[in-house]
Amino acid sequence: MLRTAVRHILLLIPLLCCTLLADGQVLDSAAEARIKDTVDRYYRLHPRRHPSHRPSDFRVMPLFGAMYTQETEFLAMGGFMGSGRTSEDTLAPPSTVGAVLMISTNLSAAGAITGAWVSRRGDFLIQYSAAYIYGPRYFWGLGYEAASLDGNRGRMVSHRARARADLLYRRGSLLNAGGFVSYAYLGVLELTSSFPMEGEPMETHYAGVGARLDLDTRDSSSEPSRGILITAEESVHFNLRGGRPFFRTEVTADFYLPLWEGGVLALDLYGQLNSRAAPWTVWPDAGGDIRLRGYYRGRYRDRNLLSAQMELRQRVYGPHGLAVWGGAGNVFPSFRELDIKNTLPTYGAGYRFSFLGLVLRLDAGFGLRGQWAVTAGVSHSF
Repeated sequence: MLRTAVRHILLLIPLLCCTLLADGQVLDSAAEARIKDTVDRYYRLHPRRHPSHRPSDFRVMPLFGAMYTQETEFLAMGGFMGSGRTSEDTLAPPSTVGAVLMISTNLSAAGAITGAWVSRRGDFLIQYSAAYIYGPRYFWGLGYEAASLDGNRGRMVSHRARARADLLYRRGSLLNAGGFVSYAYLGVLELTSSFPMEGEPMETHYAGVGARLDLDTRDSSSEPSRGILITAEESVHFNLRGGRPFFRTEVTADFYLPLWEGGVLALDLYGQLNSRAAPWTVWPDAGGDIRLRGYYRGRYRDRNLLSAQMELRQRVYGPHGLAVWGGAGNVFPSFRELDIKNTLPTYGAGYRFSFLGLVLRLDAGFGLRGQWAVTAGVSHSF
């Protein structure tokens, strides 16, 4: 409010001067002093918004930890996350860069780089990420029915590489719009399963291009307590070894509502739909540390995925907090074949620790057939 008032005062000065001059008067020195004092007091209270303010130095924080999941067994990870302001717009997000390496007791290994760069004026944003993942996994087959049969479990060893870069135009702090390019590779080195895989590709290379639109009214990107975040993407992915391209639609809608002191209710709705030309290597799968937490990632996979989850977050004492959630999801080949009986429930609880603008989390999630997982991450799951 005060910033808006100051802006209005500054805009009215020329008009006021013209009016007084027309009456044969001038703006006296006392009035000038009062206006200057008002502006100076505002900038003393809000030094980050002063035109002479310079962004803070780049800060780097080490990251390390351990967790257990059914996919990787015990996993150790280490890396760093750095942030700093590259924009003169203090309302723009900071630029970030991070890297992490992971290795587990079942010989899985992964490395990832991620980051974002904000232009000097704050009107353009570049986001980028790249990852390589190698490791053995259990494999039940394709679709809900195959995953529901414990006797289908086999073994798959694969390695995959992914990369993506987004160029977005920022319209204030509410709207991002732009496009992205991506690359995805998956190669199966070993596969033993009773599920028939005749005719299915064991290696795929895809390059993609798409459009993206974000609407963001959250009060904070790291610890939101109110507002919404809606992201919609439409993309086409080309087979680099020939063949038909496939199309993908992906929508995320997150809502945040403050309940009481330190309590926030968060709701996440997600959908990913792929056209029939999409091979099984690019299908979405249930599980992981974001949605349908508690499921063995990759056991339930199909051409499309819909999910919803609700999480109650409570700040307990200082930087310490707790969270409980419940949700459900469904993997299915097409809307015509969507069966509500195949819905996968999920629930769990976790610990939160806020530190230097980041949120570190540790979650225990549970699903059908005794499936469970303990996962760790930086930032809330959504």
